Amino acid sequence: MRGLLIDIERKHPDVSRYDELRNGIVHAASLNKNWGKSISVVLDHIHFTDIYNYLNILHKYDFLILSPQGSPWGSYRGKDMDSLNFLAQTVCGQILEKRSPTLGICGGHQFLAMAFGGEIGFIDNSLANFDGDCYPPNCLAERGPTIIRTLRDDPIFDGITDHPGHFSVIENHVEEVKTAPPGFMNLASSDLSRIQLMRLPDRIVYGVAFHPERGWSHRETNEASLAPHGKRILANFLKMAYAVKYRVSFV
Repeated sequence: MRGLLIDIERKHPDVSRYDELRNGIVHAASLNKNWGKSISVVLDHIHFTDIYNYLNILHKYDFLILSPQGSPWGSYRGKDMDSLNFLAQTVCGQILEKRSPTLGICGGHQFLAMAFGGEIGFIDNSLANFDGDCYPPNCLAERGPTIIRTLRDDPIFDGITDHPGHFSVIENHVEEVKTAPPGFMNLASSDLSRIQLMRLPDRIVYGVAFHPERGWSHRETNEASLAPHGKRILANFLKMAYAVKYRVSFV
């Protein structure tokens, strides 16, 4: 399968910015051999400001990944904001009209929520009017290993936990989804940040507030780690995207 990783970080394009994420996705795809299907992934990468040049070839991609970002949303201005808004329109079109499987990770989760009309804000509500270019030091954030609890059953949890259940993930975010977009379901929650894993029903479209690519070794499959289940989140998403592309079922 071929996927497109869209870098939504405001700073200048950097192809090495998400090496860990790219490597994690490629490795996670191989875990699906446990279901009797061999999945390989090629992942292309673009900066969000370059989306205009990809409109005519988006149909070639089997899934989209919306990247994390480390810049406050209030720091996107001028041409950056124009490109971000255009990307939001494009992603919504790909999802609603083309049914493109899509996964938003951390900032990508927040972007997905914004694109579909959800509400984003700081975890620390006292920063509601902050519009600086960098996050304030020592502000309230959700970081490190965190336990999240399932709110309903979903295939994204296959091989991780039954519902009701819980598992550990790696977090690193200052802003959060305050209100899920109309039509989206919230599937998991933590003590600090309520909307941890949302889905658009009847489509392979997910947003995760955490970093599924972190907390586990990409070279191991059964290693002890702080958050070993992130790899399965990625693998389950890819499994579902594969099933859409090839119209197959996993047992």
